[in-house]
Order: sequence, then C-alpha cells, then structure tokens
Amino acid sequence: MAILLGQKLVKDTEQYNDYAIGITLPIGIGKTAFNQSFTTYEQVKTNIKSLLLTKKGERVMQPELGSGLNELTFDNNDDLFAILLEDTIIETLRVWLPYVNVEYIDVSKSNLSREYNQVEISITFRIGNNVKNDTLTFTI
Repeated sequence: MAILLGQKLVKDTEQYNDYAIGITLPIGIGKTAFNQSFTTYEQVKTNIKSLLLTKKGERVMQPELGSGLNELTFDNNDDLFAILLEDTIIETLRVWLPYVNVEYIDVSKSNLSREYNQVEISITFRIGNNVKNDTLTFTI
C-alpha cells in the first residue's frame, strides 16, 4: 500500500536550497543515496538527457517513450543527418516534455567525431515562460 509522504512546495530560491528535486545523470553515489539535483534547470537537464538517450520500446509498458536517436546513429553524418537529429529532438521534447522550449540545437560536425562515430549535441532551452536559457551538451 502506498504511503503519502506529504507535499512540499519547492521553488528555486535560497529558502528551498536544501530540498532535492530529483536524481542526476550519470547516476552516482552522493551524500545520501544518489547524486541529487536541487534546481529546476538541473533536473530538467537530467530529464532531457534521460529521455533522448532512451530507446523507443526500452521502457516497459510505455513503448513510445524515447527519442529514436539511437536508430539514427548509424546514418551518414551529413547535412541531412543533422536535420534529422534536430527534428527528432524537437518532436520528442514536444511530446514528452512540453514545458521545455528549445531555442537552438547545435550538432557537431567535426572530423574527429565522425572518425569515432560520435555526435556531440548541444541543446539551448528554456523552461516555460522563463527568459533564462540553459544549455545541455552530450555525446551519442
């Protein structure tokens, strides 16, 4: 039987600095159990990364959850590839994290990343109506 633990209003202010919002990626051991996020932007970065790196069909009982980026990783790394990545990211975030507004996506096209079959992606986003932008960078 589930136990209601109580609810706390958590805001990104000094008053609530000690309230953890969630866990961060990569998962690691922190002071208590896992490394935790204490700000909304930090947790949203983790949510975006987790969603985009999840393969469709990987999550039990939610076969549509995920991005499909994994299926694109073996396509030719050309201009069309970057457009496909951007479209996939935008559509995935629109469906699963609608509060995230993507401002800009940069797909790395360096020869070194092509040589190692890697793509570095930087996503500049904002949350809801906030004017503050933040950037998440990761490699697939």
